[in-house]
Amino acid sequence: MTVEKENITPELIGSLELKEQPYFIRSMNYPGFRIKVNPKGRISFITYGRIHFGGNPRTITHGTTKTLSLDEAISKHIQCSRLLEQGKDPNLMKKSKNKQYSIGLNLENIAMQFIFDKEQKSEYSKNYADQCKTYLLKNKLQPLLTKNINQISTELITEWYKSLEETPTAANNALQFLSSVFSYAQTLNLIDTNSNPASIIRKLNLTYPTIRRDRQIDLESELPKILYRLWDPMNTHTVNRVTRNAIYLLLISGLKKSDVLNLKWGQISNKKFIKFKRRNNIQVYPINEYIQDVLDDMENIYKGKKGFNFKKAEDWVFRSPKNPSKNINNLRKTLNIYSTDIDWVIYPETFRKTFAKVADLAGIPRTHFYSLLGIKKPNYTYESIGSNNIHYNDLKKSLNKIHQAFDKLCPMQLPGIDQPLRHFMFNNNSNISML
Repeated sequence: MTVEKENITPELIGSLELKEQPYFIRSMNYPGFRIKVNPKGRISFITYGRIHFGGNPRTITHGTTKTLSLDEAISKHIQCSRLLEQGKDPNLMKKSKNKQYSIGLNLENIAMQFIFDKEQKSEYSKNYADQCKTYLLKNKLQPLLTKNINQISTELITEWYKSLEETPTAANNALQFLSSVFSYAQTLNLIDTNSNPASIIRKLNLTYPTIRRDRQIDLESELPKILYRLWDPMNTHTVNRVTRNAIYLLLISGLKKSDVLNLKWGQISNKKFIKFKRRNNIQVYPINEYIQDVLDDMENIYKGKKGFNFKKAEDWVFRSPKNPSKNINNLRKTLNIYSTDIDWVIYPETFRKTFAKVADLAGIPRTHFYSLLGIKKPNYTYESIGSNNIHYNDLKKSLNKIHQAFDKLCPMQLPGIDQPLRHFMFNNNSNISML
């Protein structure tokens, strides 16, 4: 029930009767100002109104007659009315003030709260949330972490951004994340609604150009150079052989980077095939002499070394040269070396796309193409080679055709020698410098 009164006075408040149900006294002089009378005797001052430009009505409670005088309540009502006219939610501002004191105003605290909220709403997966915390925030944004978010200017962000020119993709991802954190801070009213320096930089097109993920290695001019550098007979690049073998396997198999770098000896079965767990199936990849060359070389590298046993199922095939207890997890620096004299930097996905291109040239059956790349063709499901009705030997023959196409594209460029580069890469007499 609502009762309208033209003038609300302290005397009127003191004479209000208690009823079985709460009721409201509405002021005619101050639109939106109301007094709520609770059956238990609590009398509260509230403002009831809509935010400018629409939205649901807001009820803002200022306090009770025990904590506020009538004049103080009217003053708070006038302030709230002005905020509503400006399109601001006083309730949200009140909550943000409490949150502001609880999380602090430095970038790290606000960003961590932002990630936590995203994870709670299932907008970020746990893996992506961890990536944001450990890599984008603690690593790439580290110079800005301790700064008050209101003190992070456009100039400061520009200086930080330019310092990441060697890792342009990571710089762009970190800038995008930073912009999201600023937008989040705006919703909490921690910063001015028109202040997002990260967005300003993006609007000015100061971001690094995005890497083209669909780019492939040119088979005539670039592929022979890369294979020759992988061989590296004079050891001019001083690339560790374990890393070299991992990159070579990426090129000749078309497997994903994560499949190769996370490969364990337990996935390799009797020199016949390698198993990879997929979301809804298991991919079985055949091993021919080209793939076996890499695996044999990895066995030779670890043979006789203390603490290594390549026969253990849980052991990594490609161990980190710096920390043998872990696998290789970053190929960026090595791929920069192999990109010398090429007008773009090779990235791991390039090898998979190049393999697919050569597979097309080799003319293998399309079902074999999808099986080797671990791609599920539309309306085409499988769990293993057997359920595919693709015989193991047939799939292996298709892989051989692809590798023969590689050999034709990149023969050994020396007169009178017909062997492909692969023969020399894993020939101990020709490869002593790489051991």
